[in-house]
Amino acid sequence: MTAGPLTLADVRDLHQRWLAGAEFDIGYPNAVDFDVSTLLRLFDVTLNNVGHPFAATTGFSGHTLGLEQQLIRELGAMFRCPPDLVTGFVTSGSTAAVKAALLQARRRFRRRVVVYASTAAHTCVAKAADELCMRLQLVPAGLDGVMDVAALTELVAQRPAGAAVVVVATIGTTIVEAVDAVPAIHAALDAAGVPADRRWVHADAALAGIPLATLDPADRPRFDFAADVDSLNISGHKFLGVPTPCGAVVLRADRCPAQDQTTTYTGAPDLTPAGSRSGHTPLLMLAALHSFGAEGLRMRAEQCRRNAAELVDLFAAADVPAWRHQLGFTVVIPAPSPQLQARWPLPVVGEWGHVICMPGKPFHWYERFAAEYVADRNAAGQHPPAPHVPGQRVVADADHEEAIAC
Repeated sequence: MTAGPLTLADVRDLHQRWLAGAEFDIGYPNAVDFDVSTLLRLFDVTLNNVGHPFAATTGFSGHTLGLEQQLIRELGAMFRCPPDLVTGFVTSGSTAAVKAALLQARRRFRRRVVVYASTAAHTCVAKAADELCMRLQLVPAGLDGVMDVAALTELVAQRPAGAAVVVVATIGTTIVEAVDAVPAIHAALDAAGVPADRRWVHADAALAGIPLATLDPADRPRFDFAADVDSLNISGHKFLGVPTPCGAVVLRADRCPAQDQTTTYTGAPDLTPAGSRSGHTPLLMLAALHSFGAEGLRMRAEQCRRNAAELVDLFAAADVPAWRHQLGFTVVIPAPSPQLQARWPLPVVGEWGHVICMPGKPFHWYERFAAEYVADRNAAGQHPPAPHVPGQRVVADADHEEAIAC
């Protein structure tokens, strides 16, 4: 690429390089089947969402606050939040959404708060707790990657007197796509003597939230507002395939503290941590939801599960100890060699790696990887690694202590 302004040739070259690389990018959970071509015309205008999407604004017209409100209401319905209690906003991604939820919890309790998350939770939980000066305790995860609720009960029972409790339930861990059991988390908090008005449960459903919400009620894990979570977040650039990092946090309005009604230059209270937010983000996320529709979302999720199951079978036929959670898209395998990883950039943690079957990525991509993986593995004479949950931090007792307290 030449220095200076991008030429048409430069743009074409970059586009082709990125398209070619996508065939090898099977370890990151980004869908690639959302067609944004009809929306490109809308990117020649500035769209800035300032203030809360559920508040009226009079200061300017270049925003999509109405669409943002509609998006949050539709996500609220998907995740079974009472329609008269839905609130929330878009974010730059799930990291910002998790931080926004923890901030709401801290504002609600106005007292000492302890955050609990499993050792398999996304690292953004520790980052957010650090930035918000909230005490963090890690809870061991089982061999399946799910939070150990017995350990949660013990740790919560040891909390400082009078401390409120925030639990982040991971709905699809980053490496094995495990789903924490929200009803069991509430039972653990009951057993530890945490009053209902001194707890906040957040569901980090960045990847798995929407796919799980498409299941029949009898098969659907209880992870959302029907299971009494206080907040929930999803990513827009993962299962929905929005081509820019984005996310949304959905909150129960009756669990949030009273809002600051300070008037701003826009005529609306600025109630979001970011202030200015992308006005294109809710437009893109809403367009993705509507273009696929409820049935399309369900069919895409089912196809991903079928692909993942078939990929496990391919590996099993070659004596590779691959596995997946029944409702997940993620196939866990022993880590590929550095040489193979240079060609196929899969995430590797310790002795394990994973492949994620996502919408729009044809199965022959995964077949090609499996063939190369098996050939490389046989040539190296590799043996299965010792059993351990990939992505789970091995935590000594001292590491369960306070990460930061202010």
